[in-house]
Amino acid sequence: MVTIGDGIHNFADGLAIGAAFSVSWKSGLATSLAVFCHELPHELGDFAILLHSGVSVKKALMLNVASALTSFIGLYIALTISTDMATKQWIAAITSGLFLYVGLADMLPTMVHADNRRPWLMFLLQNVGLLSGWGILLLLSLYEDKIGF
Repeated sequence: MVTIGDGIHNFADGLAIGAAFSVSWKSGLATSLAVFCHELPHELGDFAILLHSGVSVKKALMLNVASALTSFIGLYIALTISTDMATKQWIAAITSGLFLYVGLADMLPTMVHADNRRPWLMFLLQNVGLLSGWGILLLLSLYEDKIGF
C-alpha cells in the first residue's frame, strides 16, 4: 500500500512539474524545488516504513525507485497535453487537490497523534516546520519571475 500510494503521489508530482515547465522554465524550476523539498523526507520515510515492515534493503530501494519512476509518466503526460491554458489549469487543480488530500489525510493525523514527553515543544517544532515550508513556497511564488542565472 505504501508503494502504490507513493506511486500515485509521485505521478501527481510529475503532472505538477510538467504543467509548470509548460508555463515557463522559471515556474518549472520553482515547482521542482518545492517538490524536491517535500519528496526527500517523504521518500526517506517510505523507505524506513518498508524496512520496518521486514522488506530487505535491496527490495525497499527497488520499490522506492519503481514508485519514483511514475513521476516521469506524469511529467511526460503533462508536457504532452498541456498545450492550452485550460488544460494547464485543470492539471493544476487536480494536482493541488491531490497534494491537499495527502497533506490532510496522511500528514495531519500523524502530527496530531505524535506522542512526546513535551507536547508543547512538539507543537512548536511542527508549526515552525509548517510555517517555514509555507514561507518558502510563498517566496518562490512571489519571486519566481525574478529568478535569473
